[in-house]
Amino acid sequence: MNIELYDPEMCCQTGVCGASPDPELIRVGEMVEWLKQHGHEVVRYMLSRNPEQFTQQEQVYKRVLQEGMACLPIVTVDGELYSSGRYPTLDEIIAVKES
Repeated sequence: MNIELYDPEMCCQTGVCGASPDPELIRVGEMVEWLKQHGHEVVRYMLSRNPEQFTQQEQVYKRVLQEGMACLPIVTVDGELYSSGRYPTLDEIIAVKES
């Protein structure tokens, strides 16, 4: 599976930094590592660091234009829009693979 995460702006690449990191971002970071360890390609993009990725993926570009930054994070699986406005769980991602 090829999974791309289009993240909202964060203080660093993973958002897990500072005195009190967001537990949701810790969960996402752990999920990304698990997926990579199990042979899946996972890439994360941030608008300020990878703006070209947001415009090259048509579904992502249209969603951001229509809804603004509130639609982030956006997650695509094998090039198809999977979720918007939230990070999926590991179980949800695994279910995509099994379907």
